Amino acid sequence: MLSLLANSDFWSVPVFSVNTADLVPNPVMVMGNKLFAEEINLFELTITSASSCEEGLAQISTRIQRNEPVILSGTTYELPYSPDFQNPNYLQPRTTSTLGGDFQISDHYISVIGLGSDEVLLYDPIPNKFVATISLEALAKFWRGNVQFKEFTQARGFSLLLSYGIINVTLAANYQTEKLDQLAINILDRVNSAFLEGRTRTRPGRIYLSGVALSNYIHEAFSSYYSKTREIPQSLGKCLFDMRWSRYYLRDLLHDLNQQLNIPLSEICHEMLVVVDLWEEVYKIFLPLVRKKSVVNDAQVQKFIDFLAQVIQREQDFHCQIQDWLSKIQAELSII
Repeated sequence: MLSLLANSDFWSVPVFSVNTADLVPNPVMVMGNKLFAEEINLFELTITSASSCEEGLAQISTRIQRNEPVILSGTTYELPYSPDFQNPNYLQPRTTSTLGGDFQISDHYISVIGLGSDEVLLYDPIPNKFVATISLEALAKFWRGNVQFKEFTQARGFSLLLSYGIINVTLAANYQTEKLDQLAINILDRVNSAFLEGRTRTRPGRIYLSGVALSNYIHEAFSSYYSKTREIPQSLGKCLFDMRWSRYYLRDLLHDLNQQLNIPLSEICHEMLVVVDLWEEVYKIFLPLVRKKSVVNDAQVQKFIDFLAQVIQREQDFHCQIQDWLSKIQAELSII
């Protein structure tokens, strides 16, 4: 049920920051605590670094024996099943993202769920959907992290990298006695309400946006900028990319509720998959608009704007569907 962790931190309702002085709209994803600081209280996450691979393996063994979660940080450049595996392009970072914003380096996270004498069993759900074994030698190379590569020393985020990183997960005291199914439903209620609320926050020269407010901003910013300049706001590409994968977290929570906790949500789970596919399609339609030497006409742009508006409305209707279901299930639980 790792989906509880991600959704308790509102990863399914990403927060974006907009610099109001930017001529071209460029929303950038930021930490969720910019808008949800008081609600992020289910888990506390801290990262520590083992002194060596051997010492770290001993910690992994102890945690598995205690049935504690084992989450490690490292580099996809050394993950045998990753598309980044020993890809020379991986070590040639750009100074800026191709879709807008500065290039930022970070490590990848995996969960170890089994440890043998010469291999480990991994769970790596995003984006690789991998549950299988790799060798201890491969794990050791992964675990050294991106900090080992001099190519990233000038990148944003480099100072936060470390080798042999282990994530410590602590469950807040007031949740330790709550039943898992009720806990999961409460988390679903929190993230769904947050999305529909569309929380925003204004600071001098900056706006923070989330949920429906963020979706509507993207549509309005694109439409307005194009109507004024007849140019495509290329910087929105990174935001649209992030809108895609952020939906995976809610998808996983709904799937776990349905499959792991046997809560009847099959119709909602199906609609969630539709919403995910629609955001994938939004991104696919956007890409040709910003390719070099591509000829874009008003009809293509209007098609994208209209489709984006339809996706935003369908997603909002979907969250209202979840809200109706939550009202019914919570009424039933109160009777019981």
